[in-house]
Amino acid sequence: MPAMEKGNFRAVSWWITWEDIQWPDQEVADRMRRRADQAAASGVNLAIFFGAHFRWDFLPLWSRLHDLIAFIREELSQRGISLFDHHSSVLTHRPRTPEEAMKITMRNRHHVPFYPSREAAAEWQFQGKFLNDWRMIDVATGNPLYLPAYEAEQFCMNNPDFQSAYQEYVRRLIADTQIAGLMSDDAFFYGSWSACGCRHCRERFRREYGHELPPVSDDTFWGNRDSQGFHDWIEMRFRTTKDFLGLVKEAVGALPLMTCCSGSDGQALCGYGLSYQDLAEHADLIMLEMTGSCPALDGTWDGRIAAQALHLAIAREADFPSLGLGYGFFPDTAFFVWACNRFLGSDPWFSTLKGRLAPKSLVTDLADDTELVEEAYNWERAHASLFEGRMNARTAVFYSRATRDYYGRTDLDYVKDFRETCNVLMKAGIDFEATTVIPKPGTYGVLVLSSVTCLTESEMAELDQFLAGGGAVVASGPLGMRDGRGRRMESGWTERYGLVINVREPERKTGFPPFAQEGAFASCEGRYQGRVVSKDAWVMIDAAPGSFHWTAGRVQERSVDLARRVSAVLPPSPYSIRVAPKGWYLRSYKDDKRLLIHGIPAKVEPILHAELENQFHRQRVIEYIRYDEPAPRDIVIELPSSAEKVALFSPDLKAPRPFEKDSDGAWRVALDGVRRYFVVEAAFGDDIFRGKMQSSPFPLR
Repeated sequence: MPAMEKGNFRAVSWWITWEDIQWPDQEVADRMRRRADQAAASGVNLAIFFGAHFRWDFLPLWSRLHDLIAFIREELSQRGISLFDHHSSVLTHRPRTPEEAMKITMRNRHHVPFYPSREAAAEWQFQGKFLNDWRMIDVATGNPLYLPAYEAEQFCMNNPDFQSAYQEYVRRLIADTQIAGLMSDDAFFYGSWSACGCRHCRERFRREYGHELPPVSDDTFWGNRDSQGFHDWIEMRFRTTKDFLGLVKEAVGALPLMTCCSGSDGQALCGYGLSYQDLAEHADLIMLEMTGSCPALDGTWDGRIAAQALHLAIAREADFPSLGLGYGFFPDTAFFVWACNRFLGSDPWFSTLKGRLAPKSLVTDLADDTELVEEAYNWERAHASLFEGRMNARTAVFYSRATRDYYGRTDLDYVKDFRETCNVLMKAGIDFEATTVIPKPGTYGVLVLSSVTCLTESEMAELDQFLAGGGAVVASGPLGMRDGRGRRMESGWTERYGLVINVREPERKTGFPPFAQEGAFASCEGRYQGRVVSKDAWVMIDAAPGSFHWTAGRVQERSVDLARRVSAVLPPSPYSIRVAPKGWYLRSYKDDKRLLIHGIPAKVEPILHAELENQFHRQRVIEYIRYDEPAPRDIVIELPSSAEKVALFSPDLKAPRPFEKDSDGAWRVALDGVRRYFVVEAAFGDDIFRGKMQSSPFPLR
């Protein structure tokens, strides 16, 4: 990718409205220029086009729309700002009743919904093919799939005529607009397990896996975790979305490509066939859509941590930038979205979503995205060196794709333990990274596995190597009882270390839709050297030079003191934080001869707007955020003797605040005036991390 596309994005959505479709029009041109001026003044360097979203509905207006996009691209380019287009590759608004049409204008008018009547849609063709022939088919009914959330139908990614048509559209789009990149959206199974029963999906399942897709009445297949045919159906779903993005990449060529993903960890994604672990093979950027409100209406934002940690892992392993898309409507939420992303290590993309707000009469008074980010983006631009370096993590949390795909039935089976593990470590102040592979010896000191029921042959061998290299494995719950396709093994991985784990599975029902009404998870106990290891005790197994720690408890049960166990086996650190503000998360990065410690409140107090409400989620809208004063009021850090300069930076301060040395040599600074975010920068005369346990490199964007 060109240098700019390698990272350091400060992105906003570039919305168009019905009035902009009047193009070519001088008032529209003037409006776009004013917004471009504001974007440049706010420190924006990437704008992502949004509107005319269900792009196939705009088929009669493509040339006109492309001319508008080209004009915007040119104006932004003159100001040093890149433009990506963003549209849905597969969705089409197709309301069936006046009531459904009204729902579009209430909940999704930001799409700028220009859709044909169902009668006209039946006649539309492209490249001599009817668009209606591309539609997904409901597995249960045999009818075209309908998506009530958007009052939409969806084209199937396995349909070869649609594949060819979309590639042709992308080539036309790029030729007409000269955009700098593309976000091709929505190409996954929006209908979950109801999608897709079209002949192309059935033929692919038969051709590549040797199975006929059975009727939904067949409960030996649907939801049956002992059915390898059902596992094949799950695998094909993920392959479908990955292969389709590969076709898009063929069309865009060297241009940066990304797609939409609101998380790659959840159990429901087996139904959707959506994971950036697969999509990264063809993408150039990793994006996490932080759906809903950020922060949440209760003032927390813990729900972002594990999902973004996984996406950062995928980005790190693919050497790609990572974007975090967060929504808001006022300056306080714009700042918070920026802060969450920069704290975790991802590039910020801030967006309003005014087309979902009511009452509509108040929406026109809201500021543009380019205005709302001005404080945060300009402060970052003025302090760019604070956002360099790589994560200073000595702990890795393994995300087990095999357990999620081929064993779990609900988030309770595995995903909740992964999420809780990330949150527990963050709350304890333990710097960690997620990883989708078992790390090589020497990259981390501690590897955490929580309820990792499935392990592939290569993962088991890599775990052995990690222990043999001196690492500590800290594990809890079911571990290595099944192989990489969820099949029970006669001898689990732990037995080679003398630990026998017995798992008690709850009653598992099969049928369609899969995994409905599941609410229990497996429990277990272990035996080591003749004694029982229960969920409130740990066993430490000498695997010299490494060590293996296990408890039968699951992190989500809160009976596992995971943070204490990890802390006890961490390699020594060249620095320590003696005093830190309570209720703040801290995360550290390293860059040659610098240590960077970022801080953000774990919880805030949202003040809701008196009238505005998001009609899609039926949520109130945050207007202001109230922050408590940090306590204690100082931060105290013990640093190596080579520390030369230590300073506190914050958007809440007019200038950096230097640390002072206490009589015992610790460095101290007052946090007076700091409310929202801070960065501690410590500079050294040498590289204090050289020879210490290193994490894998990943730039803090």
